[in-house]
Amino acid sequence: MDTKALFQAISSKMHADFKASAQVAHHGSKGTIRENILRKFLDEGRLPSKYGLGSGEIVGRIKDTSRQSDLIIYDKIDGVTLLYDEHTQVYPIDCVYGIIEVKSALSKTEFIDALDKIAAFKSMAPGGHVWLSRGGVTISFPRPRPFGMIFAYNLAGNSLDSLTANLREWEQRHPPELWPNYVCVLGIGTISHQGKDVFQKCLDSESITTESWPFPLGYREDSLWNFYSALHDLCARMKLGPVELLTYYEPLQRIGRFVIDGRFEFRRQSDNAAVRPNEATIARIVGWCGSQGPMRREDYFLKRFGSVPDGLNTRQLLDRHIYLYNPDDLPGLHELGDTPFHVDEDGARSSQPSLLSVVEVVIDGHHYAVCMDSLGPEDFEDVPQ
Repeated sequence: MDTKALFQAISSKMHADFKASAQVAHHGSKGTIRENILRKFLDEGRLPSKYGLGSGEIVGRIKDTSRQSDLIIYDKIDGVTLLYDEHTQVYPIDCVYGIIEVKSALSKTEFIDALDKIAAFKSMAPGGHVWLSRGGVTISFPRPRPFGMIFAYNLAGNSLDSLTANLREWEQRHPPELWPNYVCVLGIGTISHQGKDVFQKCLDSESITTESWPFPLGYREDSLWNFYSALHDLCARMKLGPVELLTYYEPLQRIGRFVIDGRFEFRRQSDNAAVRPNEATIARIVGWCGSQGPMRREDYFLKRFGSVPDGLNTRQLLDRHIYLYNPDDLPGLHELGDTPFHVDEDGARSSQPSLLSVVEVVIDGHHYAVCMDSLGPEDFEDVPQ
């Protein structure tokens, strides 16, 4: 069998089906048809059964959600769907290999829109390692970064070279971990990345670096074959870890440039609105603590309570480090005397400013104990809905 001729014929049929969809007046229905043409091509046994095809949204571990994705490649065997209906699904990012943005005509505007979607999706990718047990042996490896691809049926009065120039310009403003893995225009050609060596093809997300550069190839009628091969190989090289659903019950949150792990949301007394420290406040906390340096947990307990609480006196815990934010040098419980609480003139019971107000939180992977009595109303912002 002539595989090249076979895929050239399939490419021609897909293009004909797409042209026929132009007779559909409704824009949303037209978009669904173009996505279904590609989905049908991939769903006809061209990807192993362990790879599922969906569309919808992806939720991350840092309390974020992707924009609507045209095609989502996910782990159909070990993955889960958090929400499912016929047209839209929601997947945790742990079980997602990558996404494909599908465009009718790839104008510069549509191209940038697809690139921004891929960048937003890739920015959600969790780091760290995957741990797997095999035959009584536990192994670990870096968690693979997901891929993002663009598939278009036509150009829009432009050229593959002009799209490549648009991509180079866009990539100058974004780090390489957010760059697309592959671009295909049916019947025209593809754009992928090359390394320093002209023969070094950078396909996986891990292989795309600042030394990579976008390279167009006019495959014409063989573009579909090369796109399909790239998609298959990207999936085959990735080994996803298990889906850890508990991380989605209380996900991390991003406040500005900081990633927060822990309960860092409060209720404003005046209107009971949900608030949290703003980015400037967190920057001040991190900066002040950095100038003071961390302390051992044992010293932190002694500073806050005057002794180590029962059940927390294991050497493994006491030797761990934590940053204490206490710029006002407020006293600990043992320094407050017999009346650590007072009743104000309105009859409200409140604590004296002290280390009793400390809240523990993890900021960018480091443990902090933040004295909330050292913060004022201007240090908070409303929690986004």
